[in-house]
Amino acid sequence: GVCILSTWNDGTTNTISGTSMATPHVTGAAAILASGTRDPTNRAQVLAIRQKIMDTGNLNWTDDSGDGVKERLLDVHDATQFPGGGGGNPPVTVFSDNFEAAGGWTTNAGGTDTATSGQWERGDPEATSSGGVGLQLGTTTSGTNDLVTARLAGASAGVNDVDGGTTSIQSPAIALPATGTLTLSTQWYLAHLNNATSADFFRIRVVGSTNSVVFQQLGSAANRAGAWGTASANITSFAGQTVRIVIETADAGTASLIEAGVDDLRITQQT
Repeated sequence: GVCILSTWNDGTTNTISGTSMATPHVTGAAAILASGTRDPTNRAQVLAIRQKIMDTGNLNWTDDSGDGVKERLLDVHDATQFPGGGGGNPPVTVFSDNFEAAGGWTTNAGGTDTATSGQWERGDPEATSSGGVGLQLGTTTSGTNDLVTARLAGASAGVNDVDGGTTSIQSPAIALPATGTLTLSTQWYLAHLNNATSADFFRIRVVGSTNSVVFQQLGSAANRAGAWGTASANITSFAGQTVRIVIETADAGTASLIEAGVDDLRITQQT
């Protein structure tokens, strides 16, 4: 396992690598899947649980780090979308972007952004920190690039962070199938210092016949270090439509240091 976020023995969290970090997460995923089977000790169902974990996730089995080892992100949500009892087809990927190549995302597509710095862009991010709090992550969850609020670190952490209001970035048009359960998932983080407020936010919207916020994280008066997490949202209400995904971040309340990132975004269909 590489860069595994988990609870730690001092009551906080820690991110380190190794099988001792990865194994508990895989074991927990297997337990969740086993809870939906008729007899989780049955060999056929044990193999089915293994296959569900193998057939779902945020990445293909590819050697992203170039070390000869093939990697994958564990996605328990996707695995649980299989029909119960150990059968069925895996979810079909409708749209995916790991941001390694330009995919048609547009900053401030609506022309209404107010941020004076820290605008969303695609690129290779540089790490920033302030007072020991890691803010912008210099790592991605796959490859080299991600979507990030101004990828360059600058002379100090407060140079290229989000300031002055809202910055947004919009996906190209995405045609969604008319049937099945549609799920949007992505890796994301929001980081800020303790002078942030609930007026600050990270937000994902889907824009089709309606304009809906499908995921949101508000700021708070606490230090929030950057750490990759998984966001997942059911967007079946947009089935059959052509939509765009809009990602927004705002330093709306105070002059807090606000940073955000997104990687490995995709939409799947489960029939």
